[in-house]
Amino acid sequence: MGSRMAFIGLGEMGKAMTRNLHRDGDLTSPLTLWNRTKSTADAHSADLGGDCKVAETVQEAVENSDIIWSCLQNQSAVEQVFDSIFAANVNITGKLFVDSSTIAPEWSNATAKRVIEAGGEFVSMPVMGEPVVAAAKKLICIPSGKPESVDRIRPYLEGVVCRAIVDLSGEEPGTSSLLKLMGNFLIMTTMETVAEVNVFADKSGIGTKNMNKLMGAMFPNPPHAIYNHRMLTGEYYEGTPIVEVYKALALTGQVLDMAKACGASVPIYEVAREHLKLVQEHEGSKADITGIYGAVRVKSGLPYRNGAAEGSSDEKK
Repeated sequence: MGSRMAFIGLGEMGKAMTRNLHRDGDLTSPLTLWNRTKSTADAHSADLGGDCKVAETVQEAVENSDIIWSCLQNQSAVEQVFDSIFAANVNITGKLFVDSSTIAPEWSNATAKRVIEAGGEFVSMPVMGEPVVAAAKKLICIPSGKPESVDRIRPYLEGVVCRAIVDLSGEEPGTSSLLKLMGNFLIMTTMETVAEVNVFADKSGIGTKNMNKLMGAMFPNPPHAIYNHRMLTGEYYEGTPIVEVYKALALTGQVLDMAKACGASVPIYEVAREHLKLVQEHEGSKADITGIYGAVRVKSGLPYRNGAAEGSSDEKK
């Protein structure tokens, strides 16, 4: 597709996205990788066949690229990366910056202003989905910014890293950041609903097996099906976390702050966040977000773990 691309940030999400870009992005130049810990970028480049460029510094990555796509752990990391780019006086004229990190809307707008005033372009494009979803190219991308800037990144989206685009072209960059926070609201309240209804079924005597039949008939597709499976099989405490609870607590805190600032009442979300705190108390900060099911179990007089992973489910017959 002609552009030289750099990808900044190689957490699990970044690795999944770059794997798909490398394989399906039709890149005409080697993909440049940069990560704060260089050994991570070196190892990932090797995993991709060794034909990526690993930049020594983020400034080098920017200088040698036309599109710079970042996906960093938190707002602090994003601030540090952009501050270092501007401090080095890198010429960014004509360069497109695409940020898929989860950051505050006002900071996204401020960064866009800074980039555009320096001659570059900026698209805020948070994504919905966990790393396993990214690996399957089933993310939802939410780009916002100038339409012509969004069009530059569009060829690398559907069929490459995502299954759908929620197109906010023409909106301020912060709009997509705000919508990402709203998306988290949908995720957490759905997870809370699935957890509560399964505990309700267990306590009432109807049983989670019967509830699973109803759930499958009414909500056969993700996210209900994914959360329900992890809860009933015990993966919520035994499997690899889809999102670690400390990260979920940080993000849900942002959402609650936003809700309070605009005067929105979100009681279901507040309950879900309290249950996340209980997950952390029971299983530690790196427990899985779907452990919210275990928290609801505890609040209902049941053990945190349902025993399914050990083959000894405590479900009432």
